[in-house]
Amino acid sequence: MKRAWLIGLLVAATPSSHAAICHLPSPISDGDAANAIVGEAAACPYLVKLGIAEALHNRCNDGRWRSHPLRGVYGFHAKHNLTEPPWVWCDARRAWAQSSIENRKSQIVKGAIFFGNADDVAKGTFAGLTWTVTLGAGRNATYFFKA
Repeated sequence: MKRAWLIGLLVAATPSSHAAICHLPSPISDGDAANAIVGEAAACPYLVKLGIAEALHNRCNDGRWRSHPLRGVYGFHAKHNLTEPPWVWCDARRAWAQSSIENRKSQIVKGAIFFGNADDVAKGTFAGLTWTVTLGAGRNATYFFKA
């Protein structure tokens, strides 16, 4: 009887759907997330910062990216991060918290896990991926894609 109960408990605790996986803790620390968001979208409107944060959360829930969700995120190591004003960092931390899986009310980037600017798009960086949304305008536009 004890063995059947334990097996039932393990089966019930095993993630069997995307919804169950969404509640795993993020492998990205709050500080690393803010650093990546600032590096990618410091000069952009808050909505773009929120989109970047959401895409990073989506990477955390994608099995291919979960172990290294910040791989390829230029902004994570951007030198300009050291000189950004406090309000930019506040926006980045707020975007990360607001976009957390438990608190998310919308799908701003529609499941995207990749993002970049017009130069990235022109170079063909996202060839073979599906465009989901563009946030911002002009030189500050950010394009979001999913596999």
